[in-house]
Amino acid sequence: MVLSFDRAHLEPLDKLQPELRGAFAAACAERLMPRYRKFSELAQEGDPDSLERSLSRLWADLLGRRMPDAELEAMLRTCMKLISQLQSDSDWPTEQAEAEDAASALAYALRCRRNGQSEEVGAAAKRAYEAVDCYVIKHGEIDTNAPGAEAEILSHPLIQVELGRQKRDLDELLNGRIDIAGLRGRAKAEAATFLL
Repeated sequence: MVLSFDRAHLEPLDKLQPELRGAFAAACAERLMPRYRKFSELAQEGDPDSLERSLSRLWADLLGRRMPDAELEAMLRTCMKLISQLQSDSDWPTEQAEAEDAASALAYALRCRRNGQSEEVGAAAKRAYEAVDCYVIKHGEIDTNAPGAEAEILSHPLIQVELGRQKRDLDELLNGRIDIAGLRGRAKAEAATFLL
């Protein structure tokens, strides 16, 4: 069965407790972080250390070391500033898009921590999906206007792996088969092979 990114894919989000929603969004951001670092190293711009510190602090918060609202807002402002810097012209269009997806996924995870809303989590998951989608199109040299291109992209193993990870994470969180610490560890391990 070919998985797709749609409302049904994210339906379990509404059944999760807010901290588990935040953990799911943080896991999406975690897998994307190496893409931001790669862009930063190639383009010699951005601030991967700041993003990684913010993500680490978010995980600590989700694990019980709560952060004050002012700290959360400061991290969110930093993310938004880094995202706006990425929206300028660049010689690294694919890597730039992946870096923007990483920073945006973290911003959505932070917003979810602030308001607990499923929509923020869904947006983080979509950024992970879109990063893979962009990568597959570029590296597969797929003409998106060609007949059958959408099905070719969706069925690509990298897309199916990421959608499978998201489905697995949601199912396991919903059924109590993984805790936040376990999800963090797994997302960090998967980040090392994301888009490889």
